[in-house]
Amino acid sequence: MAKSSVGPKENNQAKTAVNVDVLAGHYQKTFEVAYDYWKERNKLFVILVLTAGMGLLLLLRVPEANSLLVDAIAKFLGVTDMERIKQLYANFPFTVLLSGVLVVMFYLMQRLYSTNLSVMRTFLYLGALEKEIQPHLGLPTGSVAFTREGSFYWGRRSRIQAMSKYYYVVVLFIILAPFIGFKLIADLESPNLLVIAVDVVVSLMAILYWWAYARSSFRLDVPKIPTEKQKA
Repeated sequence: MAKSSVGPKENNQAKTAVNVDVLAGHYQKTFEVAYDYWKERNKLFVILVLTAGMGLLLLLRVPEANSLLVDAIAKFLGVTDMERIKQLYANFPFTVLLSGVLVVMFYLMQRLYSTNLSVMRTFLYLGALEKEIQPHLGLPTGSVAFTREGSFYWGRRSRIQAMSKYYYVVVLFIILAPFIGFKLIADLESPNLLVIAVDVVVSLMAILYWWAYARSSFRLDVPKIPTEKQKA
């Protein structure tokens, strides 16, 4: 039987080529996942801002907003009798509706926190993965290749870009705090113990997720993956 002409050196080169292909493919797939998370996070932020704005209009009882809402519901339900529509204007349960808006805002805040966490973790992972890919490619020191989410990004990030995380945290607080505050005040003016209890619990959970969002944004917006503290 003839012996194989492929030596150890050729075997190592073949294995290296396979490793590079696997790592590069994994890197590309991971980037695509990160990009999808990034788009979802941005969409959630916009929806949350719009929901809070609409909720504030209803909460402050802006006549035009209330009328548009009642008209839309009447049209959706097919109500054409003017007397019924007048009853809707007079007795529409805005308090319950606004509690529903608060629940939606809590859900959006939770999803925003979770998605933002995935975005930041994934981009940190990509930066670390680039460092592992470079040696397999035999790239010289200081090479730009495979540094997009690592040294290339962090070395060229502007100060205003670094401040973005603070702006988002402040904007989220600005849209959450007034709505929650006005909603709880409105609950006290027309007391309903069940509605008050639900609103307080949901408000606390929304604030908790806002705080978790802020903390994770500050902690993970760094060039290297933070080391976990070892428990004694």
